[in-house]
Amino acid sequence: MRSLPLGLAFVVALSSRLDAQGVRWTATSVANYVELRPVAADSIADSLATGTGLVRQSPLGLVSCPAGHDQCYFYRSLDRIHTVPFTQDVSGTAWGLGQGVSVYAHVRAATNLGGLTQLWTGEEDHFATLAAYIELNKEKWIARAGRQWLTSQLGVNNFDGASLGIRPARGVMLEAYGGRALVQGLSQPYTSGELAAADNIPPDDGGLIFGVTGSWRASATAAVNAEYQRVIRADRAGFYSDRVSVDGVYAVAGTVLTLNSQADLATTAINEFVLRASRPFSSRIGGSVEYRHSTPFFPLWTIWGVFAPVGFNEARGDGRWQSADGKWWTTLGGGYRQYQDTHTGVGFLPLRDNGWTLLATGGWRAGRTFDVNGSYRRDIGPGAAKSDGSVGVRWTRSDDRWFGVTGSATQNIFEFRLADGFLLGAMLDAGIPLTSTLHLVAQAGAYRQTASSTPSTTVNWTQRRALLRLEWWGGGDPGMRSTPTSYGGGGR
Repeated sequence: MRSLPLGLAFVVALSSRLDAQGVRWTATSVANYVELRPVAADSIADSLATGTGLVRQSPLGLVSCPAGHDQCYFYRSLDRIHTVPFTQDVSGTAWGLGQGVSVYAHVRAATNLGGLTQLWTGEEDHFATLAAYIELNKEKWIARAGRQWLTSQLGVNNFDGASLGIRPARGVMLEAYGGRALVQGLSQPYTSGELAAADNIPPDDGGLIFGVTGSWRASATAAVNAEYQRVIRADRAGFYSDRVSVDGVYAVAGTVLTLNSQADLATTAINEFVLRASRPFSSRIGGSVEYRHSTPFFPLWTIWGVFAPVGFNEARGDGRWQSADGKWWTTLGGGYRQYQDTHTGVGFLPLRDNGWTLLATGGWRAGRTFDVNGSYRRDIGPGAAKSDGSVGVRWTRSDDRWFGVTGSATQNIFEFRLADGFLLGAMLDAGIPLTSTLHLVAQAGAYRQTASSTPSTTVNWTQRRALLRLEWWGGGDPGMRSTPTSYGGGGR
């Protein structure tokens, strides 16, 4: 199974030189410059702190003063350090190997171009095969074998195995899949060293994944999808997850109704249930309302589920408006959420069990080349509050080159130790098509923490970041005589 993805990737490369009727490939090179400021534990005499209790105020901001100690403790920032991770992605599709036969592969190489390599979690994983499979697509059915992924309400699930889909009737698709399970977002088996390095109690056995999906498009205005998925231990002694999802859309009388739901059958928890109704009232005005229930999902192999995380119920609404000429637009929205009882805290200091959100966005198109966009968000909840806003301007030239500048301000209280200060940022970005098949995107930003009552000498988020991305592609699309290029990713 481990050699199969590499073999399929080799087939993709070889097919471009043999009898394949067409090949399409894309490549993306990304280099990041990231600064961080490590923190170190420090302390001051408790006589320098004011107030009583565990958390007190001091000249250095909030400090922790445990009972019976003559010292109060806090974290202070050290000098800035940086890392420069680099990744190279290459994906390709080859077809014409036979009637309905095609192959697809997506591989990634990674290294570090400078700085402290330990800051990047992917430093040790220099090569990865994200996907590599053979596909046989017929009129009534489709089959795949190799490393593939499924994208659904349950997330993006990689696995090494096979899948078979059938089309028994028009608008109906049924599919079954199974094989060796890989960790979501990691493309590594459950017993990999990467997962063990990040989790104190990693799984001690691999996983096997099995699932079935079904979709039905009843008409142009109605569709429904469902999926059942189970991941068991390779030794079949138990299972890591047991989940189901249902989602659908239905348009009636100008109103679009959507449903998204996911449930954990192992814990009988409803992880997501979202019912949304949206409607345009005219060509310039529209709105939507939404009910949502959310409870965190944790696989059974991790210890986090033992803490019985609770969810919340939320009601949201928003309204949209745009000017008659389409140059101005704005959206205003908000929501109120009620958290379930955590059965924690103390009687004289109960935890807050509700929260609300306010969101405003807007934009202005000045002529054909300038766009101005802005947003503001305010969140209040148990234990923390947050507000952030941004304003950006982009200039797009007739040759598809674009240049932009964005200013931002972010505030988090207590959770990220910004207290009542702000993290102010400015970013420059640009996109330049060097040729018809080669694009360059660059970003550079600087962020500076400001504080009013809490000095920035404690935990400081001041940093600089930059990104350089080069995208190029080649080949044609199936069924076309010429070879126009089309940038896009593979997958399902």
